Amino acid sequence: MVATILVFLFIAQVLSFYFIILLYTKISRLKDIEKSQERLKDEMYNAVGAYLAEMRDENDRLIKELTMMNRNRQIHENENKHTTTEKDIDGIQEDQSTKKEEVIVPTYNLPRNVAAKAYKNNSTTTPTITVQNESFKEELTHLVEPEKKLTLDEQIQELYRGGKTIDEIAKMLQKGKTEIELLLKFQH
Repeated sequence: MVATILVFLFIAQVLSFYFIILLYTKISRLKDIEKSQERLKDEMYNAVGAYLAEMRDENDRLIKELTMMNRNRQIHENENKHTTTEKDIDGIQEDQSTKKEEVIVPTYNLPRNVAAKAYKNNSTTTPTITVQNESFKEELTHLVEPEKKLTLDEQIQELYRGGKTIDEIAKMLQKGKTEIELLLKFQH
């Protein structure tokens, strides 16, 4: 009788140690998961913080560019006012029937830096086509229809599918690498 009780107590003690070990491993797994979740939370916080900092910098740059454009436009308007008053003073007036219409040929899907360089190089002259025949003008307007402009997300996806790296995409679109990475991650 005493031997059976001792055997029963020994088995109970072994089982209790086994369950204690199981509980300890589960607790350690939960602690590991908690640490990894904390690390992921910190990474997301840093990524979003970097994204917001880049957005703030981009917004500041945009505001500066808009103010510069506004100043340039005001200067250009003032110059136009001075030239029109000089023309009126000199008495130079053109007949409305002989005046030719000008159609500006649009350019689409150019990277921003290419368009800015072209604008700076040709700031004094604007590319125009003079149209004398109405039927030719109608054909021209049908041929030169605006293409569907891609959103930033679509442009990034197309470039990424085309084999471009994140660095190359960021340079082409003049965006931050973190912004491109986040947009690609959110798309998947």
